[in-house]
Amino acid sequence: MGRSSGRRDCRCSSPSSDTARSDCLVSCMVRCNTGAVQKEETLLLLADIFSRCYGNEPIKDIPHISFVGGPRIDPKYVNNPEMSDIQFRVEGRPFYSHRIILVNASPKFQALVAGAGSQAVVIKDIRYHIFQLVMEYLYKGGCEDFLQLEQNDVLEWCVQLMAAADFFQLDGLTRLCEVQCSRMLDADNAVSMYIHAQVYGATHLLEYCRGFLLQHLVALLSYDDSLRRLLFGKRLLNHDVLSGLLLTLQARHRERGRPSRNSNGV
Repeated sequence: MGRSSGRRDCRCSSPSSDTARSDCLVSCMVRCNTGAVQKEETLLLLADIFSRCYGNEPIKDIPHISFVGGPRIDPKYVNNPEMSDIQFRVEGRPFYSHRIILVNASPKFQALVAGAGSQAVVIKDIRYHIFQLVMEYLYKGGCEDFLQLEQNDVLEWCVQLMAAADFFQLDGLTRLCEVQCSRMLDADNAVSMYIHAQVYGATHLLEYCRGFLLQHLVALLSYDDSLRRLLFGKRLLNHDVLSGLLLTLQARHRERGRPSRNSNGV
């Protein structure tokens, strides 16, 4: 009797494809978190199924983007008034730069340069040291200085730098931040990192976070309420976290279904 009732509740006991089975699991997980009494054991069981379906194989690394052509100008000119032809004001302090570096960096910088005239360009909501890292990236073709900090500081700076990269439309810098953040991902920061990745358009980091969440779904659901709020709450406008996990799970299955190649490419 109980078995029959369970099938009626799920209404998809025999889905005909991997996609249908995954959709069924998502639907069941949502129902387990609704109603007067939360079905804790069933929710964790479904989470375990998700994790087992995803598997323990390593999550695919985020590919690097090299800065084509290397440094564009001698790094000694970063924030150097010598030959500077444009000035920014960040947290009330001057920052000296060169239009030739900025005009082709991104559409955002191009617009800032075009509207600057002889006045200093005021940058809001970005810390001075983060803006300096943005400029070092443009001048040097990288910004390794912040990698020498303690891990907690690196993570905080990296998230702020990712926000700045999104604002200034610097895809290469965003990718650098994504790679670094993925290396420091753990149970303590997985949910917040997912949110940052979504907010700042870091699509590669977002996909990496989905893989991490799928692999550790049971542990994270048992760890605290942050993942439950992310999955079942309204924390991200116009973004369905469960649907995103489903797409990542389906992509993993497609990867497994592709024929492997040997060293000769056969």
